[in-house]
Amino acid sequence: MQALINNELPFLLQRLIPQLLTATLCGFIVGYGREIRHRPAGIRTNILIAIGCTLYASLGFYLAEQHPNVDPTRIIGQIATGIGFLGAGAIVKSDQKVTGVTTAAFIWAMSAISILIGSNMYLIPIIATLLLVTITRLFEEMEKRIHKGHSNE
Repeated sequence: MQALINNELPFLLQRLIPQLLTATLCGFIVGYGREIRHRPAGIRTNILIAIGCTLYASLGFYLAEQHPNVDPTRIIGQIATGIGFLGAGAIVKSDQKVTGVTTAAFIWAMSAISILIGSNMYLIPIIATLLLVTITRLFEEMEKRIHKGHSNE
């Protein structure tokens, strides 16, 4: 038991805690942007996705370091599949309108950012998070102007 704890403690302190803090921050940033616009998949959802995907990815890379025959990309592939189902559940068709596609895309992007964090990257996921929020905000404004222009015709 002591040997197991001695093995896991450096991993926990050096990698997992910084990864989980970074994942929480990125999930909060994305979720907050959605929350203040009253969109589905807000702060809690994005933090849960970020932490869950980071844990799975981190576990995959940790196991690959401990056992050379373990392929961490298999876990990453399973994350992508599972997140695809979660995102699909956010998409709803009613009458002639489809909603939730952007929510599903945010879920998908948050999982990709979290996988990067779980692979022990930090700068790229933070930049990607800030780009995600900034770009979607800019395009949201552009879409409002386009739709406003079409409604005046």
